[in-house]
Amino acid sequence: MLPKSALSLTAILLLSVTSLHAIKFETLGYKSISMGGAAVATSSGSLASYNNPALLAKQPYNVEVSVGAGVGLYDEGAAAALQQLDELSYFDTLDKAAENVNSLSTQEKQSLNDGSKVLLNMDGKALTLVPQAHLSAQVYNFGFGVFSGSDSAVTSIVDQDHDQLYFDNNGNYVDIDNNAVTQQAYETSAIEYALKNGQTYLDVKGMGIIEVPLAYGHNFETKIGNIMVGGAIKYMHAITYKEKIEFTDDETNPTVDEKQDRQSSNVGVDIGLAYQPIFAYDLTFGLVAKNLNSPSFDYYDGSSVSVDPLIRAGVAYKIFDSLEVAADLDLTSNSVLNENIESQMVGGGLNFEPFSNFFALSLRAGLMQNLHNNDKAGLIYTAGLGIGVKWIQLDLSGEMSGNQNTVQDVTIPQYTKVNLALVSRW
Repeated sequence: MLPKSALSLTAILLLSVTSLHAIKFETLGYKSISMGGAAVATSSGSLASYNNPALLAKQPYNVEVSVGAGVGLYDEGAAAALQQLDELSYFDTLDKAAENVNSLSTQEKQSLNDGSKVLLNMDGKALTLVPQAHLSAQVYNFGFGVFSGSDSAVTSIVDQDHDQLYFDNNGNYVDIDNNAVTQQAYETSAIEYALKNGQTYLDVKGMGIIEVPLAYGHNFETKIGNIMVGGAIKYMHAITYKEKIEFTDDETNPTVDEKQDRQSSNVGVDIGLAYQPIFAYDLTFGLVAKNLNSPSFDYYDGSSVSVDPLIRAGVAYKIFDSLEVAADLDLTSNSVLNENIESQMVGGGLNFEPFSNFFALSLRAGLMQNLHNNDKAGLIYTAGLGIGVKWIQLDLSGEMSGNQNTVQDVTIPQYTKVNLALVSRW
């Protein structure tokens, strides 16, 4: 007997929290998140250890400390499809049909036909959760802290060969209209068979990494301008995770296979450069290469995953003391947990600080987009607000895609991210 309810969105999110990953250049920090991902040439201070250690040589304050946390959600259609299946009572009706096809009403048969199209179309669609947190500091040209970056994905695996509404009614194999079919046809073509035997399921996997860097940046004053060089050696602790969630034959809710997680540690190396030309010290070019040594981490099954090098370039320009514009571009295209998509971001934004002598106010906005063709989020809008006094500020920043999904009759962006931070500098 099939379960009487599909996995809810809430259940998927709870499962996702335990499955973490980090192999793309995540926007981290209040400026990066709110300025279209721009950070490589503008994120000096406490976030430079993560975004570009060379910017530790450009620090405007002797000391800056920041703490922040946030979460991002990217629905590539999985949540909306699950909601449709729930509205159609698809799995309840499959359960009823498995007991006795003759008990189905005309409306229930139509629900099964409609729901089967939704289920088959779910193949490869994912729901990704990205929680983040950091506690970091910059003291003169040194940077250190704890950065927790993660990426978790639940991907629908739907066997396209098993696409028929055939049922096993106590050893009698029939279609939805109670016409007899062979056992072979049932086993090779029935949606019910694929669900019972783990051929249609939800694939949960990921890796979460905690980075503890020690970074330093130095400025070389030359005849052509300021050349800043920085690097970071970081301890990296990872939790890798794989799990296959199946629909079982004896529960009203899906059971979860034994968790397959593994913890391992490694060391990563980041290198950054920044350049201010002598003719325009308000202009900064930046370049950072993260995870140059491709540190690898183990999965429970004996396989491993490497964190590939990430290379990003950026530019920032202070038009006035109160107005800065910046942009970043990924020079590498990096894999994500959903194998149908890679991440190569481009984006930029502006930061307006009308006053900062005592009271402090920061207004930021930007745009960003993944250059990979299969990405469905589309253009992402970003914004941020910081308010406080010169020495301490509370900052809220967020990202939202233009493309949308409808879940429970509510239209929501396919991608959202929000971050709250507290920043102190002196």
